[in-house]
Amino acid sequence: MADSGGGEPHALKKHRWEDPTGFGAAGESGGMTPTATRWRSATPRQYGADTPRRTPVLSSETSTWRGMVTPNATPYMTDFIPTPTFGASGSSGMGGSTPSTFGTPLMGGSGVTAGGSTPLFASGSTPRIGGATPLFTGATPAAGASFGATPNYQYEGETPLQSHFASSVETQSIATAAIEAKAKALEKEWRRKNKRLTREYLDSILPAEFFTVAAVPADYNPLPPEEPNFYEIAVRSMDVFAVQGGAASAVTAGLDAKGQPIRYDIPEDMGDGMPAMKVEDAAVFVELLKYHKAEKIPDEHLPSYLLMKNLFKIKNGDTMQRRAGTRYLLDKATIFGSHFIFQRLSYIWSSDILNIEEKHYFIDFIKSLLQQMGKEARRFTKEVIHLVEPLLTAHERILRDDGKQVLTLLTRVVGFQAVFAVIREDFGHAESIVRRHTARVMAVVGYAAGTEEVTAALRDMSYAPSALARQTVVRSMAELAKMVGHALMAALPEMVAMLERLLRDEKRVQRDAALAVAAIAEATAPDGIEELAPLVDVICEECMKGIGSMASPFIQAFSALVPLMSPFDAQARTAAMMPNLVNQFSTPEDEFRRVLISVVRKCVLAEGVTPQFIRQTILEPFFEGFWRVRRLAAERQTSGSLVATTVEIAKKLGSVDVLVKLSPDMKDESEEYQRMVLTAIKKVVDAAGMEAAPDTLVTFVLDGAIAAVRQDELGTSKLVMNVLATICNALAARLRPYLKQVFDLIKRRRENREASMRAQTADLVSRIAHTVMLADGAVFLQDLGLSLYERLEDPDARALSANLRAVRSILAELGSRRFKPSVRELLKRLTFVIKSRNSQVQNGAIALIEDIATNYDTDVDAIHLHQLATRGLFELLDSPQRATRHACARTFGVIAKKIRPFAIILELVDNFRQDKRQIRICTAVALSAIAKECGPFTIIPYLLNEYKISEGKQVAVIVQHSVLKAIRYIFEAIGPIGKEYVYPMIPLLERALTETNIQMRRMAVEAGRAVLLSVAGNDGFEEVALHLLNFIHPNIVELLAKNEVKIGEERLKMVTAVVSYYEAARVVIEPGKLLQYLLQGLFHPARKVRDIYRRTYNLIYVGSPESLVPYYPRVESDTSHTYVRHELEVLL
Repeated sequence: MADSGGGEPHALKKHRWEDPTGFGAAGESGGMTPTATRWRSATPRQYGADTPRRTPVLSSETSTWRGMVTPNATPYMTDFIPTPTFGASGSSGMGGSTPSTFGTPLMGGSGVTAGGSTPLFASGSTPRIGGATPLFTGATPAAGASFGATPNYQYEGETPLQSHFASSVETQSIATAAIEAKAKALEKEWRRKNKRLTREYLDSILPAEFFTVAAVPADYNPLPPEEPNFYEIAVRSMDVFAVQGGAASAVTAGLDAKGQPIRYDIPEDMGDGMPAMKVEDAAVFVELLKYHKAEKIPDEHLPSYLLMKNLFKIKNGDTMQRRAGTRYLLDKATIFGSHFIFQRLSYIWSSDILNIEEKHYFIDFIKSLLQQMGKEARRFTKEVIHLVEPLLTAHERILRDDGKQVLTLLTRVVGFQAVFAVIREDFGHAESIVRRHTARVMAVVGYAAGTEEVTAALRDMSYAPSALARQTVVRSMAELAKMVGHALMAALPEMVAMLERLLRDEKRVQRDAALAVAAIAEATAPDGIEELAPLVDVICEECMKGIGSMASPFIQAFSALVPLMSPFDAQARTAAMMPNLVNQFSTPEDEFRRVLISVVRKCVLAEGVTPQFIRQTILEPFFEGFWRVRRLAAERQTSGSLVATTVEIAKKLGSVDVLVKLSPDMKDESEEYQRMVLTAIKKVVDAAGMEAAPDTLVTFVLDGAIAAVRQDELGTSKLVMNVLATICNALAARLRPYLKQVFDLIKRRRENREASMRAQTADLVSRIAHTVMLADGAVFLQDLGLSLYERLEDPDARALSANLRAVRSILAELGSRRFKPSVRELLKRLTFVIKSRNSQVQNGAIALIEDIATNYDTDVDAIHLHQLATRGLFELLDSPQRATRHACARTFGVIAKKIRPFAIILELVDNFRQDKRQIRICTAVALSAIAKECGPFTIIPYLLNEYKISEGKQVAVIVQHSVLKAIRYIFEAIGPIGKEYVYPMIPLLERALTETNIQMRRMAVEAGRAVLLSVAGNDGFEEVALHLLNFIHPNIVELLAKNEVKIGEERLKMVTAVVSYYEAARVVIEPGKLLQYLLQGLFHPARKVRDIYRRTYNLIYVGSPESLVPYYPRVESDTSHTYVRHELEVLL
């Protein structure tokens, strides 16, 4: 190109290899001849096999590459660099061949030729110049070695291998070749866009008879388009790591460029604040290993090292390390550059070393980066989309949600048009998976931007000449309908117009358009039939023409439209379509069979389809076509859909028609098929009952259920027992003729040696006990109750818990008078049963004791209940199971109420002097249960007295602690009932809040909090809250003692208790009064004091922000600023 000054064109300097008469003639030497290139501002790339030129002396005839640094500068400053020859000493010629990268030159010759190639010093290669080995590293040859021999760097004398951390010529060549290919493609595209419009070209695109070429104005002299540097653009636009495709995949697999295994020395400690490195991470984070112990990192590698270091923290670090890495990268994002960050992030993401959790961490980082970059994120929109779009089809829901969140955030940050401009070119992509990803991205973007913009974009793309692009459009509609649901109604008219046209397009577009109609109809149900009406005729026409899977999408669309129609239209359309569908019920295609089952269910659910039509047209073909194909039971999805459709038919027709078809298969030999039949019968009986079933059908069904139970020889199937219990409960009083048959089965299985079978039988008894009483089966229950009583010592915990539930059900039905043995004997047996350590047995025994104490207390001795309460139930108050503790406390209070609580209270209060903390806590819980059942007046006098008389004694501290804890539990249990007992507590709390013992004060604060929460919502207790607050507030700064370096655990508990009291006081008194206590501390000079005041203020603000506005301090305005906000003084 000519200079801008208009002088002569600058002549390129001829190098020695360009001179045909010199040593480096192309025809004689092995050197490579570079050609003149347009990339004059870029540094020329030197390949591994090229001959480096010497550093030129600047003269008037300077190269256009003047001032540029050669990538691999040669250490020689002479004009001629002899190339060593490989072979015999007699070899001749002017140019020697360049040695290979990993080869070692032979030492046989002595002649030296002048050539244009320089030896390459790479892994294990020993250059030969003049028959001698130069020592470039300055190493001293080993003793005894001749001059020119390979230096013995190892004890064995082998040539040392190159480290993996050194630069690789092959990798450079791969990257360079890819970059140059990209640059050529950019140049070709630039020349295509900037080519001159010739008259022939204009005539080819515009008819000559309608258009003429205007004359060029005389003053029109545009500058020629400036040709950009395509090499630099290619380097910036390409991922350096992704360019090295083969090398990257080999590194990830632990192999080098030649397929040899790579070994990494992974240190145990990566440094201060760094997580440990996994074996599979070494190949990706190789820079961290390379500069692990380096004192100084080169400036050109420092940004890459810092970026990978913090990305490594995000990947493998704990919570604090991830936060530190994320914060660092967000702060330095403008310095690193978003393109550089996403380049490295893409490299890590594509290396297949991330698990689900680590991908989630990187997604969180990407979201934070997008929020910080704002509109600047438009530059790397394409990278973000290509990074996260595979997540939309991931199996894990958390990854799918992460992908949707990133795309939603990206759309809201950069706008819909920026995202659409990136994905538009993928609508017609040749790969199906890319088009599916594009459709899902379009749906997510439409969800974020609104249906208006996405509908307009889809309308434009629906006229695309490519059928693949139109197919992606209808897929996008289907995905959008699934995502936005009923919000699609606003855009429905435009979409229907597009679908009406695309339903008559090519076959693949038609199929996906029909699926889109089905998705839209399901999303807009029960509305939308008015807008979708133009599509009904087209869908029905295609359904009648197609057969098998070819018609599957249209049949799905028809089944989605039928529930939206009016009853008359639904009946008419179904009657016209069903004969064609019935003929295909015997299809061998599994997927199409599932579609047909779904269609039948939706048609049956339609309001206009009558039971008579179902019975005449659908019922018989349905069972013949689907239920007679036994292999369907092995397909979980198909069998579930078939059972659900059968239940819907039973709801419409009644259970009789369905049970007649299914009952013969209840004894089937195929376990899977029998399970499917039993599941369907259970759900049909639950949904439709058996009131209309004739006696013969009842006998047949019940016999099949009993036979299915007998086939379960191990007692592990819950289904067979559920089916039998469901049928028995559905028969109610009609079960009377079959009681003997059922109880014979129960007795036979009750005696079995399998514990699971005994437990299964007891569960059946507990479920049908009420039905047996309705069928006048008291005699059977009495006999069974006596048998179960004798088995309350069953060694198996599961069987024992089932026996307890069965005994409880029988006792509830028979009552204490008809139950055998007596309730008194049963209670004695429970005294030993409750000592079991199994939680199920404990829950069953506690529930049975509660029933006896509540309903049959007159039939048992009070001493037995007292013993159960103080010896059995008391020990379970500290059970690890929460349900057991609650049930035990409730039963404890019931027993105390029935036998009068005073004897139990005296025994419990004595436990306050016990040394074991767990006993004292159980005592406080028991007293709270008694106070809830019997009233607080039975407990509070004892507590006040015990607190007073214990002063001055050795056990005063533990007794007073226990009393305060009991007060807290009591007010938490009784709730609003405690408002009558607040004032008697005030002196005791005052005394405890002025103690020097911090633990005593903390317990008093917790008790005061419970007292305030119990009276919340009642007037007249504001002065109580403020009075206690005056004692509690000084404890808010209970942080560090004089001799403590770290805050003690008890002091942290104290601060937490004070903050909790403030939160409770907020609901009793006005938050503004609490603000007056906190204002001074919010501006305290000590940071730790300010932190606790700020934490307390935040709790109050979150709870009642609007109530604090009138209490904020007023700041007077000055000449420069106005601080008064009059709108804040308005009170509604």
